[in-house]
Amino acid sequence: MSGVLVWIHGDCLDPQGPAIKAHPDRPRVFVFDDRVIERYRVSLKRIVFMYECLLEIEGIEIRRGEIVSELAAAAAEHEARIVVTVESVAPRFASICQELRRRHGIVVEVLPLEPFVSLANGEAERLDLKRFSRYWQPIKRRALSLNRSFDELI
Repeated sequence: MSGVLVWIHGDCLDPQGPAIKAHPDRPRVFVFDDRVIERYRVSLKRIVFMYECLLEIEGIEIRRGEIVSELAAAAAEHEARIVVTVESVAPRFASICQELRRRHGIVVEVLPLEPFVSLANGEAERLDLKRFSRYWQPIKRRALSLNRSFDELI
């Protein structure tokens, strides 16, 4: 087992994301975890949005179950010893990576993700990530203040 498995998660549903660009020919996996969906009260609307984004990723394998177990199973099925993904602000992300390493002996490579907007030190911890509108309100001015005019974008 020396191959690479690309782990796509909710913080990078981009078909051109860094992990996919780094390993364009490797299998890609996303896991819907019912416990996480219930715990964070992810709405059906958000689940549908995520699913539609996933459909745009060529060759994606969508699984359902406990994230670590499903990633470990997918890695074994694809003879992958390395899981490549992108960084995440999700509270469980670091523990998932650590558990893959410790319990399953999988090397986890976390690639940087270009930030959507630059945040001041400590600001990320204060953002409400449960609803987009509550996340968007404090950052929208910075996110929309581009170096180009709107006309150049369209």
